[in-house]
Parts: sequence; structure tokens; C-alpha cells
Amino acid sequence: MIVDQRSNVVLVSYKPNTHFDPAVIRKAAEEADAAIVLLQIVARGRVIDEGPKHFFLAGEDRFLLIEPAAGAKLLPPASETLLSVVGSIDDSAEPIRLKIVQSGPAE
Repeated sequence: MIVDQRSNVVLVSYKPNTHFDPAVIRKAAEEADAAIVLLQIVARGRVIDEGPKHFFLAGEDRFLLIEPAAGAKLLPPASETLLSVVGSIDDSAEPIRLKIVQSGPAE
């Protein structure tokens, strides 16, 4: 974990294939008497379709894709293509919602 107190940013890195649990991050922030304004992730995975809904699968984590940010590059359709994405999450509902702001082929 990296904490930049000047910019009020905390960077938490997970090992590959580790389950992402925003509740743990929120609890740690609460214990430190800090507020979380935005949770943003960088993840590798792929897009899948389930009826009219699109999901991003990263390891065991499954995120419901919501409207991309204005000007964001469109994701490719559901496929086996591995992508690297940056996005903000909304963990107020299940499944967690992901708004992708940047994406590209995973290297």
C-alpha cells in the first residue's frame, strides 16, 4: 500500500487473481478517519455479455459495465480478448458497477 498524504491518494495493489473487496478498503479508511471520494481500479480481464448486460471479468471478480466516460475508447464486443482497463467503481450495489475510463489490449 502506498499513501501520498499531499494529494490524499492511497494506492492498493493486489497480487494477480486476488479477489477485489472494496469493503476492506472502506473499513480501513473508516478506521483511519478518512473519507473515500472515488475508488478506481486497474484490472486485466475480458468482456462478456449476459443478455442485454455487459460484464467485465477479472479473475473471480465480475463487474457490471455502466456507461463509459465521455470520450472513452469503446470496448471490443464480448470475446476472449484480454484487456487492461482503468475505471471507477460503484460498490453500492451487487454486482459492483464499473465505469471504464481507459482500456486497451493487455500485454
